[in-house]
Amino acid sequence: MSAKRTLAVLAAVCAALIVLTGCSALSPNRLPSVKAGVSQDYTVTLKFESVLNLPDGADVMMNGIQVGRVQETVTTPEGVDVIVGLTDARAVPAESSAIIRQNTPLGDTYLAIEPPANGGSGQMLADGDVIPADRTTSPPPLEDTIAVLAYFVNGGSIQKIQDTMATLNRTMPPIGDVRKIAATVSKDLEDLSRNTGELERMIHALNAVSKSFDDTRVQIDHAFSDQGVHYWKSVADKLMTHISTLLPSVGSVFTGGLFLVPMLNSLADVGEAGRGQWDQAPATGAAMAKFLERTLIPFAKNPSVNLVSVQATAGKKQLLADTKLLLSMLGAIR
Repeated sequence: MSAKRTLAVLAAVCAALIVLTGCSALSPNRLPSVKAGVSQDYTVTLKFESVLNLPDGADVMMNGIQVGRVQETVTTPEGVDVIVGLTDARAVPAESSAIIRQNTPLGDTYLAIEPPANGGSGQMLADGDVIPADRTTSPPPLEDTIAVLAYFVNGGSIQKIQDTMATLNRTMPPIGDVRKIAATVSKDLEDLSRNTGELERMIHALNAVSKSFDDTRVQIDHAFSDQGVHYWKSVADKLMTHISTLLPSVGSVFTGGLFLVPMLNSLADVGEAGRGQWDQAPATGAAMAKFLERTLIPFAKNPSVNLVSVQATAGKKQLLADTKLLLSMLGAIR
């Protein structure tokens, strides 16, 4: 009986050793996946600088469709080789690139294959092909992402944005005023769009005036040059000479006509000094046009007098009150 018990103990020990030995080769990566997978008809190697926590058995996706599964990752001196099994049911372009992604910060990591934008050469990946490291993108470390987020939150950026929005709300006028301004601007722009022909006509007219000045620049310069001044002075002197010759021959002016000589000389000097006033002619003309447009013409169209007060003697106060009432009824006074 003791011999049987000894054999049973030995059998149990041997079974335990066998189970432990088998479990030593067991890992989570070797467990079968519960996901619905695709066939792995051929293998392709993708070279990455790092893959972080990309597990064996991760999905290989292209355009949102699963095209394979990660078989294993192998560390190399240049980085990490990711060996994936792809299905023949969905061909993958040979010029495709790859990137490791996560849908959410805590979601499953998967390998995304991105086909070339221009369609590539038309060749497809085959068994044993390699996607080099210059066409793969490693994910940023999660620690760096968290550090950037923490710096954004703790650095006062959110508070600055909130302060900026509060300042804008205090600076901007009330909503009603903003709507009125927008409506006014809209009407002005609409009116401007309806009168583009008038604007073009005005621009063409201004352009024609500027060209006319440029075309007559030589004549204008000559008229206000020293030769021009000499010409006008000569004309004035000759005119005054003829007048002074004619005036003494007219009756009694003949004997007393010499008194006109100083006046005629003064007129010649006035004609010469008129050139200096010519420079102020544009400003004077603009002022005159402004006076006519804003004062004289409106008054001529609608002449009116603003009566401030009317005084009357003691006996005519009733007549003044009746007149005031009548004018108020007619709307002539307020």
